[in-house]
Amino acid sequence: MRFVPPAALLWRLWARGKRVYYASPLYEVGRVREGDASLAAVAWVGVELFPGDANAGRALAVGQFGFVGVNLELGVPPKSWLPKNVSALWVFNLHYFEWLADLRAAGKRAEAQALVADWLVAFGHYHPLAWHPYPTSLRLVAWLTHGKWLLEEADAEFAKAFYAAVARQADYLRWNCEWDLGGNHLLKNLKALVYAGLAVEGRREFFEFGMAELLRQLRVQLLADGAHDERSPLYMAQVLRDLLELRAVLKKQGGGAPKMLEQAVVGLGRALAVLVHPDGKLALFNDSAEMSAEYVERLLRLSGVDSDDVPEMLPQAGFVRAVRGKGDAALSVVMDGGVVGPDSNPGHAHADTLSFELCCGRERVVVNCGTYAYQHALRNVLRGTAAHSAVVVDGVNSAEVWGSFRVGRRPREVRLERRGQAVGEVALEGAHDGYRHLGVLCQRKILLAGDGSRVQGEDV
Repeated sequence: MRFVPPAALLWRLWARGKRVYYASPLYEVGRVREGDASLAAVAWVGVELFPGDANAGRALAVGQFGFVGVNLELGVPPKSWLPKNVSALWVFNLHYFEWLADLRAAGKRAEAQALVADWLVAFGHYHPLAWHPYPTSLRLVAWLTHGKWLLEEADAEFAKAFYAAVARQADYLRWNCEWDLGGNHLLKNLKALVYAGLAVEGRREFFEFGMAELLRQLRVQLLADGAHDERSPLYMAQVLRDLLELRAVLKKQGGGAPKMLEQAVVGLGRALAVLVHPDGKLALFNDSAEMSAEYVERLLRLSGVDSDDVPEMLPQAGFVRAVRGKGDAALSVVMDGGVVGPDSNPGHAHADTLSFELCCGRERVVVNCGTYAYQHALRNVLRGTAAHSAVVVDGVNSAEVWGSFRVGRRPREVRLERRGQAVGEVALEGAHDGYRHLGVLCQRKILLAGDGSRVQGEDV
């Protein structure tokens, strides 16, 4: 707890206290300007940069929902929006409504309308899980991206309920952003408010607040090398997508994107490219999971990354890469030599300092486990040092991971260097003091031959 800022603790306590108010009749009585909310002429602000999956949409249309590796047959409308025996993350995914893109790709408008209409009846007013700020943010963005398609051929009653729900949720989100957590969650909250401010008639303050705070957060969360400070390739990709979509929305409105946003897109795209293997997929450091090569390629292309302008090292984030040799025999290494993450928000950190991933051609040879679930008995096993290509001392993790999203003791002094020129032998070297309480300083050196014929490692 000593790493958590007092302001974050106070906000979390305040947020928990407010739940009682939101669940009470007082909240319904106190609401203003919502019942007859309408959307402005520029309502459909979203730009679909990443089309859905038609096959997934056809499965959804017959009530088959699949998230985080678990499939359930719920029906249309679902037998329950709060199914049992699945993780909270699975239920969150159900309430994100990002799957509207899949239904749209499959041309299943009637089924999409039925699902949204049923949700409006069940959750049109406050619910602690469905209205959690994170799913609320993703839902608002999804609704305002696919709303025009969704409301075609819809009756006036459905449209009115939909408009009112957009305004109501945006108003709730304005006062319940995740300031206690920060990070990528807060960026999604603020992105949703920007969308809502462009859509909800008479609520321009959503846009002004969301945009100002989002730009401020970019200064806080993006490192000088362009990377996101949570140091997870997966979440870097998520943040990059958020910024790409936000940029597209602002350009659609005719005002253009702020220079800081444009620079953030370019910098984050270049940083993400450092973490892409020859197979086109991301390295699995920290809380990362498989992401298709096609999806990653689209992210990088939209961000304008030049394949000849990818840095060899991210000094602030603490990642370094090297490639030697050519074609199917080329050796490529990516190494993690940074701190676990921001001290106040290490929720996606693993005890993986000085771990590396090695490829020969497009084949992965040395890998990390990544992650696939947040509410699972294996959660902290996958976060542990033994689940990574890193040295374990006396069966102890190099960082004390606990409570699914917590980190206690952690490396404080971390060093990372790259020695070598554009051609010839190259050395990646690093050290960390995560075992200082055991009197051990971990040091690692990886050498790649100039022709890619040999890789040599040394741990001290």
